[in-house]
Amino acid sequence: MGGNANLLRSFSRVEPQTLSFVIFTGCFLISMALLVVSAGSFVSFPSLSSWLSVHAASPVPGAHENFNPHHPDTVNQNENLQRKPLCDTSDRRADICDMEGDIRIHANSSSIFFVTSSNRNTTELQESWRVKPHPRKGDLAALSRVTEMSVGYLSNNEDVLKCDIKSSVPAIIFATGGYMGNFFHETTDLTIPLYITSHKFNGEVQFLISDMLPWWITKYELLLKKLSHYEIIDFNRDPLVRCYPRVIVGVTFHRDMSIDPARSGGVTMFDFGQFIRSSYSLKKERAIKLGANQDKKPRLLIIARKRTRKFTNVDEIARMAEWEGFEPVIGEIKENQSLVEFARIVNSCDAMLGVHGAGLTNLIFLPTNAVVMQVVPLGGLESFCWADYGVPTLEMKMRYLQYSISITESSLVGRYGMTDPVVTNPKVVLDQKDGWRIWTSIYFFNQDVKLDVGRFRSVLVHAHGLLHQ
Repeated sequence: MGGNANLLRSFSRVEPQTLSFVIFTGCFLISMALLVVSAGSFVSFPSLSSWLSVHAASPVPGAHENFNPHHPDTVNQNENLQRKPLCDTSDRRADICDMEGDIRIHANSSSIFFVTSSNRNTTELQESWRVKPHPRKGDLAALSRVTEMSVGYLSNNEDVLKCDIKSSVPAIIFATGGYMGNFFHETTDLTIPLYITSHKFNGEVQFLISDMLPWWITKYELLLKKLSHYEIIDFNRDPLVRCYPRVIVGVTFHRDMSIDPARSGGVTMFDFGQFIRSSYSLKKERAIKLGANQDKKPRLLIIARKRTRKFTNVDEIARMAEWEGFEPVIGEIKENQSLVEFARIVNSCDAMLGVHGAGLTNLIFLPTNAVVMQVVPLGGLESFCWADYGVPTLEMKMRYLQYSISITESSLVGRYGMTDPVVTNPKVVLDQKDGWRIWTSIYFFNQDVKLDVGRFRSVLVHAHGLLHQ
């Protein structure tokens, strides 16, 4: 009983202090809760993402150093922070899907899946995009030969698409349909966009090519090997499920024959030119610089088109060029000639002359400081010519001259006469019903040029002068 009395006395000494502390603490917490409720608009708490950024560096007991965010049993906590769509369809020329995480490609069904945690709502999991991975968006004729693909989500609790092959490098999926066979379109629609999209990976990327043309692969083998160190996969014939940590569907297009440095991380058409020379082992880096006592003549490549918009007096042009101090080289790639062989011929020259057309695309092989002379046929084509070849020439640090022919230099005079609106006012043709088709038929596909060498002489003199600078 004495022990109990002592215990009671001991408890009596402590309890009043504890009780008052508890009461004080409770009142304080209630007051703070009321303060938060009444002044909620003035009180801010750090977000989870902010907290994580502050505490991310702190080691957590029991955490694994080799944590793998792509492991099937791992929920990727970062996927819900941005919630950005898998595909960007806002560009007028190309739809691009860029995904990072656990990406699975089922080529047999032309499907690409982004594997996501099951905590996404049903609406998000049902989102999907249908894209054609070629930068001729809106051009029904070009895209008629391009396979449509489906891009969407796959919940990670749906164990229905197991990986046959897991890759540690990213993948780019694109199509070689469209207007392949035309060197301008091969370059502006595919080679340049593929360079823009893939150069940043320094070869550590794999290409999956849809609608693959064997001759195209052979023609551009050196470029493809420079951009990717891995086997090329024929998308339409691939029976496997391939898994990648990142997949880009489509290639980025800026402008015809052009790269926008603001959108490419600073990469320019000049960089593209260096890449081309490196890929084809082209030796000539800079065009000749003529001196006062120099006997060597600059080489002038005259593009001799075989079909439409060809020079009908190419030999006379060559003689005039030689008279003005050039060594003329007449050429256009032959049917059985390899691209690399013709590229070396182009690269050996210091200047190029041609009527507006795909042949001028060979300027990508010219050395820095070369001179490009573009002849503009009838049809009001000046702005097209400037955009397609004038701008790229300057962006590749070359010099550019543009020559618009007179009425008498066009073969259309012989067909329509000197006073016909087709000759004197091409805009009238465009104003007709179905004007664009008629306009292209007349001025692009049914016109040749007989260059007035006397009138053109001043352009050659100017070009020769530029090579002194």
